[in-house]
Amino acid sequence: MSNIVQEVWRILDNNPSIKRDLSLGLINTSALARYLIQEKKINGTLDGVIGAIRRYDHGKHEEIFSKAYNLLGQTINLFTRKKIAEIALKKDEDVQQLLPKLFEIIKYIQGDILRIMQANESLRLLIDEKNLEKVSKIFPRTKILAIDKDLAEIDIYIHPDMQETPGILAVIANEFAINEINIVEVMTCPPEMLFIVKGEDLIQVHDVLNKLCQS
Repeated sequence: MSNIVQEVWRILDNNPSIKRDLSLGLINTSALARYLIQEKKINGTLDGVIGAIRRYDHGKHEEIFSKAYNLLGQTINLFTRKKIAEIALKKDEDVQQLLPKLFEIIKYIQGDILRIMQANESLRLLIDEKNLEKVSKIFPRTKILAIDKDLAEIDIYIHPDMQETPGILAVIANEFAINEINIVEVMTCPPEMLFIVKGEDLIQVHDVLNKLCQS
């Protein structure tokens, strides 16, 4: 396989929107080849790039994304929440010992939220902004890495089969990218999928997901 073919296929693999439109016959092959040469700086002839595009096997990929789109069409409900804050904390023993104090403040029965995410070097807490001051006082300032406010959450109740269906997150992320929406955080707790975005993007996010889930 030539380097040109490999490069073209790699670009198509990494662009699900182009890949899907190509499989549906919505993209002119010659126009796509010129785009790849000009914008992606592929060092090849127009005929060579066209040949690589025509040899690209997009059938399997289209089947994967088609199943993901169909499952999203069976979404049960969407819920949104505004005024969320995120606290990034150092991940160490001192912070771990203080975490139980969160439950003296967070009241699930009153609708409060608490999402805890653990990475190698830090912990991130997602809470309601109304609880930000109280929660921040639990931890020494030297343990707080950053605080981000005015976030929003959208909770998608997807069909239970989402756990066995590849491409769900890729389809949603692609729609967000097309609409210039940045994902701050994403979490799954099947059958729910939660996205954290900037508060100013919430209306647009809801519209995008609503259209996607009704397609």
